[in-house]
Amino acid sequence: MHSTLRKVCSDSSTMNLPSELLAEVFSRVPIKTIINCRSVCKRWRKILAEPYFANLHLPRSAAGIIIHQGLSNPYVDILKMAELNDKADHHDIHHEYPLMGFMPRLGLEDGVMWLSGSINGLICLGSEKTICICNPITRECIFIPDQKFIGKSHATLHHGFGYVESSDQYKVVRFYKGSFSASEGSYELGCEVYTLGTRMWKNLGHVPFYIGGYGDGICVGGNLHWLASHQKETADDERLCTFDLERESFQLTAGPVVPQVVGYTTYRNLGILGGCLCVCDNTPDLEFAIWVMKDYGVTESWSKEIVIHTDFLYWGTLDEEVYPLKVLKDGTILMYCEEHELFTYHPGTTTTQDHTFPDGDYKTYNAMVYVPSFVSLRSTFMLENVLVL
Repeated sequence: MHSTLRKVCSDSSTMNLPSELLAEVFSRVPIKTIINCRSVCKRWRKILAEPYFANLHLPRSAAGIIIHQGLSNPYVDILKMAELNDKADHHDIHHEYPLMGFMPRLGLEDGVMWLSGSINGLICLGSEKTICICNPITRECIFIPDQKFIGKSHATLHHGFGYVESSDQYKVVRFYKGSFSASEGSYELGCEVYTLGTRMWKNLGHVPFYIGGYGDGICVGGNLHWLASHQKETADDERLCTFDLERESFQLTAGPVVPQVVGYTTYRNLGILGGCLCVCDNTPDLEFAIWVMKDYGVTESWSKEIVIHTDFLYWGTLDEEVYPLKVLKDGTILMYCEEHELFTYHPGTTTTQDHTFPDGDYKTYNAMVYVPSFVSLRSTFMLENVLVL
């Protein structure tokens, strides 16, 4: 591959092409080819580092799957990408290849980080003490400063990552539950917002509800969403928390009316199915259901769209998170489960297929849809401390 690209680069007709025309050509080739092109010659590397190319390439970039893997001892995090070959008559998931690694985890000692969101090729990874924004393609990362609850006992954080198109701003939203007194069971509940490029958290003060489960914010319609409850750590009064990224305000609305089973706690999380907000619900009797908000913002439009009855899904998943990732062109739904990793479900045939990753010694923590881009953190957020790994 590299030798062929170098021959193209050395050809006099190619060397004389305007930079804008070369950028147009590069923006239409596969992402792995573009990555290889960066190491061919200085001129190509410069073209591919320009914001002009990043803006040209992003709308044409094909969606893949970003996979977060790691070792627990020593702490090592790796981001890999799997390519989707999605045709009307068939689909394939190509083997993943590494994009970026945290080896070692840059001195971080607060346990496993999790994928918390992906917007325009930028990825948010969060843990109880650390939030990192990175672009695996450019290998740049920003560790967001001033973590309020570092070292504070019994702190629980729920992150979300979103983008405000009208102001071209990327924001991290963090709901927190900090313990005043673990013995007395009193909690401080609040919300903070960090706008990338400002190096400042904005405290929105007390919130009168609890964010449930372990899910991070799901971005749909320009808003972030979580499952929430007025009662402490219970689903008896479950609501949908919608955070308006532009106005930096939140509201609670009713979620889907999912029957409660006495003596059995269902495991729910939010996701996106076909561009619509959905609730994934693990229930008894080997059933996994997906409720979809068919008309965004309309509570009455919640509809039970998918029900999966299968021994394959039952094993190990009733207490695990299951997320729909993408509806493929033939109607197949690509999903991710903590226990089974990637699998597909075809509603027409009601069949599932496992797509287990060849992990080796690495454990797969989570996965999500990812659109690779060449958006530069250093050029976009000049006030931030940007590291290149």
